Amino acid sequence: MLGSSSARLGTKPGGRPVGEAGAVSRWSKRQHRTAYWMILPAVVAMMLVHYIPMMWGFYISLHDVNLFTMADWMHAPFVGLRNFVDAFNPSTTTGARALRALLNITLYSAVTVSAGYLIGLAVALLLNQQFWGRTFVRGLILLPYITPDSVAYKVWTFIFQSRIGILNRYLLQWGLVTEPPIWLIGPPALWAVVVASVWKGWPFSALILLAALQKIPQELYEAARVDGAGEWRMFWGITVWRLLPILLVLMVVRFGSAMAVITEYIIMGGYDRTKNTYTWTVYMYDTAFNGGVQFRGYAAAIGWLGAILMLIVVGIMFYVFRPRD
Repeated sequence: MLGSSSARLGTKPGGRPVGEAGAVSRWSKRQHRTAYWMILPAVVAMMLVHYIPMMWGFYISLHDVNLFTMADWMHAPFVGLRNFVDAFNPSTTTGARALRALLNITLYSAVTVSAGYLIGLAVALLLNQQFWGRTFVRGLILLPYITPDSVAYKVWTFIFQSRIGILNRYLLQWGLVTEPPIWLIGPPALWAVVVASVWKGWPFSALILLAALQKIPQELYEAARVDGAGEWRMFWGITVWRLLPILLVLMVVRFGSAMAVITEYIIMGGYDRTKNTYTWTVYMYDTAFNGGVQFRGYAAAIGWLGAILMLIVVGIMFYVFRPRD
């Protein structure tokens, strides 16, 4: 009976019956098909929300799409890469504004990312120690991060107000200034938004770094103490090097959000778009939707250039902080 059954099923070189292999193969195919059907809604959503708008944006970036040609954008004049070239032409008004926006967003990103990391690291090191009320303080530091943007930046707007702001009140009271400075117009406006953004973003870095600190094996510190290493040497030799992969993740995430900053400037700067408060996304938004002819094709080119610049910077980050032996 066993022999006849084995004979009917047959065997493969590995010893598995052919019938069993076929059943496993059919089950595996059904399982894969089910998985594909499960992710299909997400794929369709990604296509509709991300990829199709991106391709449409790239198409209009190659055409002269503006307020007059928007109704028939499929037949708008083809201009090739002119919109991309104009963004870096300092002799034109649009090019000068784009370069100024690029400089502003570079300064904004460098300060907010680095300051947020340093403050977050200091707070994470403090909260990694044992002290009474540590759990409560860990939850308390998340208040800036979970506060809605509209509320947080409106509060900072009142803080930086020239006449009624609490900052100028104390500066005048302490005798540091004789006239109340104007923080939200002109060159100081960029740094006012930077201060508010650092306050809003550092708890995220602190939370991630605190989780990373708790994953560092304590045996490394004990072995270093046995070898005679001091606290400063252990900090640089163990803590900093163990946090480098987390630093890469934080830099990529924070840089991506910094490049797309717009809420802060709209709330704190209002609609006063001087060259000092222009950032890349604010400039793209104004070009596409505010005033005048509304150059949609040029704005789309600005958006694509921003994405390309982000990819380049992120690639450099991955190269600099790549894993080493």
